[in-house]
Amino acid sequence: MQVFLDNIVFSIQKAGGVSAYWYELLCGMSNSGLSVGCLNARPQSDNIFERNIDYHRFNCIRESWIPHKYLRYLPLRYSLPPAAVFHGGYLRVSPQKDILNILTVHDFAHERKLATKFPRGLANILQKAYSIRRADGIICISDSTRRELLHFFPDIHPAKVKVIHHGIGNFFPISKQQPVSCSLHMDLQKKFILYVGARRHYKNFFMAVKTMELLSPSCHLVAVGGEPWNKKEMNMMEEKIAGRYHIFPAISQADLNVLYNHAFCLLYTSAYEGFGFPPGEAMKAGCPVVTTDATSMPEVVGDAGLMADSADPVLFAEKISALENENYRQQLIQQGLQRVQQFTWDKSVQETIGFYKDCWNLKFST
Repeated sequence: MQVFLDNIVFSIQKAGGVSAYWYELLCGMSNSGLSVGCLNARPQSDNIFERNIDYHRFNCIRESWIPHKYLRYLPLRYSLPPAAVFHGGYLRVSPQKDILNILTVHDFAHERKLATKFPRGLANILQKAYSIRRADGIICISDSTRRELLHFFPDIHPAKVKVIHHGIGNFFPISKQQPVSCSLHMDLQKKFILYVGARRHYKNFFMAVKTMELLSPSCHLVAVGGEPWNKKEMNMMEEKIAGRYHIFPAISQADLNVLYNHAFCLLYTSAYEGFGFPPGEAMKAGCPVVTTDATSMPEVVGDAGLMADSADPVLFAEKISALENENYRQQLIQQGLQRVQQFTWDKSVQETIGFYKDCWNLKFST
């Protein structure tokens, strides 16, 4: 069985959850013993994950001379060997009838009108619909995404769909008694709430700022990653929590692990997620999680996190205040460390390979 992975996602993002998923899948496939080819590899990539890939280990194929910013919206334009597996991680399939199309679907934020507006939003919706209807097997990254898939596409046979959760990266608890190696200029001993990731649209970052208004003035907000900061966001921070915030647009995983370890909690205000990496990362590092009970969050945090019924600053502040009980906080930390053990990349990769084989046998052995 020959497998061809479409790495075009690395040209769409410089970082992000989809890129992290594809990088981990690629690394796992390279050690699987399967024959793996990579389409649209970029050795000089500006994507933080693709930079770390040793492409000498793969058969790299240039699909087309069409620029990636256009190619991403087109079906695969390269002819694959008969009975090959083509896995499109970002909404692409092959029109070939004698190959196996596997598609990963991450979420339905555009269909829910929660993400990018017209015309890119419409392009995403149309491309996703085209690929879903032509895929031989569909991977959903959460049961929440699977339910939405069957809601928007009720004609898709459920047997074609498999839920394969993401793994969680290399985060871990560290001793607070030992000296900490951290390149960030901030006092880790001060009480702070951590916010990680994108801030726009359904991510509800403004709710995090409003929550901070309700907490003690001695408590700071540390915001990591996400899009470039705009003037509106900065004005809001200055107006509501001046002198109580720190911004780190891009940091290493090692520094992020230190922040998770020293944060009072992670505040994850998103009202919609296909999976949601930060809560899982936080739990793996021993950091309590305060989030919503929306979409996939119950699948990730379960009873190991504090979930509000809605993205409401008052509710978030109440959950954070409950963590002032140190015994309760430690209980949640231990539950998080236990729960996150089920999310490993090895498990995710092995389940993906197993799904390839099941779909391949169904199409070519009958």
